[in-house]
Amino acid sequence: MGAAVKPGPGQMGETVLDLQRLLTMANQIGDFFAPYPPERRAEGIRNHLRTYWDPRMRQDLLDYIASGGDGLVPQVLEGARLLVETEHDKKGYYGPPKA
Repeated sequence: MGAAVKPGPGQMGETVLDLQRLLTMANQIGDFFAPYPPERRAEGIRNHLRTYWDPRMRQDLLDYIASGGDGLVPQVLEGARLLVETEHDKKGYYGPPKA
């Protein structure tokens, strides 16, 4: 069903999903949050990635973005940027986007 364990840059040398499936999912999240105001949109994407994605999935996405991020919608890049900026802050906000 699209899940494939293969050697990669993730934790313990494994990835959780095929890269193309991961990018499709990231863009679907971006599409969901597209109508939100910019700040809430970025927070919503960041919160979704932090809350629901396996750390290996997040790392694979961030690695892909670092290599150019081709094919990702701009709002995913915004949310991922917030994810990186708040990664050290494990006590950061995890709830729905703030009003």
